[in-house]
Amino acid sequence: MKHYKLASLIVISLITTGCTTTLANLWESAKTSMRQASYASKTLISKDPNSRLISTADEFFTTVEDEFIPLSDQDVQSYTISQAKEVPGLPGGAIPGINSFHSPSKALSSIFTKIYFNTDQHVPKDKEAVAAIHKMAAFLKKHPSLYVFIEGHCDERASEAYNLSLGTKRSNCIRKILVKEGVNPEQIFTVSYGRERPEVTGHNEKSWARNRRVAFKIYDKEGKL
Repeated sequence: MKHYKLASLIVISLITTGCTTTLANLWESAKTSMRQASYASKTLISKDPNSRLISTADEFFTTVEDEFIPLSDQDVQSYTISQAKEVPGLPGGAIPGINSFHSPSKALSSIFTKIYFNTDQHVPKDKEAVAAIHKMAAFLKKHPSLYVFIEGHCDERASEAYNLSLGTKRSNCIRKILVKEGVNPEQIFTVSYGRERPEVTGHNEKSWARNRRVAFKIYDKEGKL
């Protein structure tokens, strides 16, 4: 009871000795907090289907697992193959940057053909793709002055991070096969563009199948190809 009376006296004292200013400041702080909360909720919840922000209230209150592609045994083995020691584009280096690499000429387009993949897959399955890679390997072994950038591409679905990872796995898989076929690892470089460079812009399975691919850019040190 004594504590209750003491608290009452403190409240009365505050009101009569300028607590009006304190309450006003408290009210302004509360309004500011409400405005910030409103702004934050509009920022967090997005209607853009490709946005990384949450799109529903349910997503805000539930745990969302990060999207990733787990490495398989085959993936682990693919990374044991040595990467090229030369880094393209370094000042004074023997190999220029990727912008100096170009699409295969008409004469070479039948050798450096694009390799296509099934959804979420990074290993080519059809016999034509495997045959094309073997043909490519034979050509590179005969032309040691030729360097190749293998570009990994994906369709528009899934997140940017997922597709960059999948594009990396696709380009590294083709590189692994070429090296196992006897191609000098110093001739081959890889890059992933994820979903950023589609071959076609349609939003259907036919278009997605065209965009799930590996493409090649070449550079001939001797300038003959």
